[in-house]
Amino acid sequence: MTAHPPRHDFGPCAQEQADLREHAAFAATQDPLALAAATWFSRRANLDVPQQAEFAAWLAADARHAHAYAQLDDTHRAARRIPARVAARWTVPPAPLSAPRRHWLRALPYAAAAMLLLSVGAGGYQWWQQQAVFSQSYATVRGQRLAVALPDGSKLQLDTATQLHVTVYRQRREVRLAHGEALFQVQAQQGQPFNVLSGPVTVTVVGTQFSVRNTLAQDSHLRVAVQHGHVRVAGARQEQVDLTAGQGVTADAAGNLSAVASLAPGSVAPWRDGRITFDNVPLDAALAEFERYGDTGLLVRDPAVARLRIGGSFSLTQLDRFAAALPQLLPVQLVRTGAASEIRMAATMPAQAPAMHLQQNK
Repeated sequence: MTAHPPRHDFGPCAQEQADLREHAAFAATQDPLALAAATWFSRRANLDVPQQAEFAAWLAADARHAHAYAQLDDTHRAARRIPARVAARWTVPPAPLSAPRRHWLRALPYAAAAMLLLSVGAGGYQWWQQQAVFSQSYATVRGQRLAVALPDGSKLQLDTATQLHVTVYRQRREVRLAHGEALFQVQAQQGQPFNVLSGPVTVTVVGTQFSVRNTLAQDSHLRVAVQHGHVRVAGARQEQVDLTAGQGVTADAAGNLSAVASLAPGSVAPWRDGRITFDNVPLDAALAEFERYGDTGLLVRDPAVARLRIGGSFSLTQLDRFAAALPQLLPVQLVRTGAASEIRMAATMPAQAPAMHLQQNK
């Protein structure tokens, strides 16, 4: 039996022609009798009167036809009785097969039904549709940065101590950022949204450049910052905010979103240029940020010193210059204690009022 795709006055487009070739390659690998039985099985609920007569004639033409159809029906009934949790443990899905996309499966439904024969309980076409076409994990160690190009044309830049996993499906793209920070330059793909999942937050984007930072384990914050384009950030209790270029939002471990904030120029992922930027943050938070990239050799024991606030832009490769500048920025002194230098409150204030912000040269 031959199934025909719907006709178009203007003929099939290039993608449809590719789908037809893909389907023909798939069909060539199947047993003709099983394929014919699968065709009738998948159409059984939508047969009109002439088609019902054609089906009856096909069954009567050869005893093997009725036997193949009965086997397929029995397999389907058995699969429906298997709990999903049990099927997931013992069902071995078939190797990925080339198959047409959904609109051709409507016209050529035996492809999905034939897959049912090959994957008991796996859901046939649904199983095929949910399989990843690309899946890869990426990670950086302390002090390392990594640039990644994805098959869809999107680009990722991973900051220090970052771990994420990229999965590309046929109808969506998904990144799971476990921890660290990454900058995303997303290639727009119609009908294939790009989602970044990190902690309790989901960022959905069509085409843009933005960063997602997950340091929930370090400072209980997750931050999304947009350099170009537009993203939608979803937090707890279905809360959503839209961000455009120059905007950012933070979330806590429970997914509660902050108010949308304006970003200072150059504040989105400055680590790309080997720099680190602080905007009036406590000294202990600044040191913790430096420690993400390497051992600073600096420590703070006095809570009053830890609370002193600092701002500025510093080179990640010249930590010694940051340490040397601290007594000029804050009322502190560095005291060598073994292998480390402790930052302590200065015995006397500097001769001039301390500057609170420094732009350090590269």
